[in-house]
Amino acid sequence: MGSRLLRQWLLRPSLKRSEIQTRLSAVTELTDSILRDKVRFLLRDVSDLERLIGRLNLGTAGPRDLVALNRSIMQAPRVIETLSDASSLLLQVLAENIFELPLIRDLIAGAITDEPPVNVADGGCIRPGFNAELDEIRGISASAKQTIAAFEDQERSRTGIGNLKIRFNNVFGYYIEISKAQVGRVPDDYERRQTLANAERYTTPQLKDWEQKVLGADERITQLETEIFAKVRAAVCEETRKLQSTARALATLDALAALAETATRRNYVCPALHDGDEIAIKMDGTRWLRRLSARRLYPTIC
Repeated sequence: MGSRLLRQWLLRPSLKRSEIQTRLSAVTELTDSILRDKVRFLLRDVSDLERLIGRLNLGTAGPRDLVALNRSIMQAPRVIETLSDASSLLLQVLAENIFELPLIRDLIAGAITDEPPVNVADGGCIRPGFNAELDEIRGISASAKQTIAAFEDQERSRTGIGNLKIRFNNVFGYYIEISKAQVGRVPDDYERRQTLANAERYTTPQLKDWEQKVLGADERITQLETEIFAKVRAAVCEETRKLQSTARALATLDALAALAETATRRNYVCPALHDGDEIAIKMDGTRWLRRLSARRLYPTIC
């Protein structure tokens, strides 16, 4: 972001003395190596927020985009604190236009895993514990055999039928099988599905519900993750104005810090501006001769 902004400044230089002066004042303050190093260190973890916001509003932002956005805005409180003692007007204005967005940070951190897949359809982008229904279906999918055994034990205990078994086939799906001798002990909520020579097969509303969850678990997991991610993305999208303001402020700060770094390395001095059309450049003799011998001339201005 800072690179694009600096390019804009170079292609369309400002003609307003007040605007130029505020930039120069900010650059001058950022020549303080301690302040500048703190700012540039924090900006290292800031991604291209402008492009992330664009994808967000187009509805094409993926899980990794939200993680990158969250990692970026997590630097906002630290940047604001770093600029809290700034004396230049522009740095103060930038600090005021950076939003911390704690609710959005908490939402993304709580909903999206630390290392999500590129696409939501790949699965595993929603953090465990964020949605109870999703956690339940994931548990069913991961431990189908344990769930069958637990349900079988539950029904044996409830009915008192020791040889009750839960089986599965491709025609009827999951069903409860009870021998002919125990048919008289079948509860009223059991629904007959098939009659065999030596046994009866039943189902229950609970078994039907569980069967639907098990057989469609993977499909439902993908559907749920897609729905949850869409809601999270929509919630983040509602803060577009504040995100854009933060992005512009961080981009400006990045460009100013880069100018201050260049000014410090090359010993540039801040020019004295006036409303006339004259320009005067002063250089000491030693530096002049040294630069002439190197066949390179650098003006000593910001």
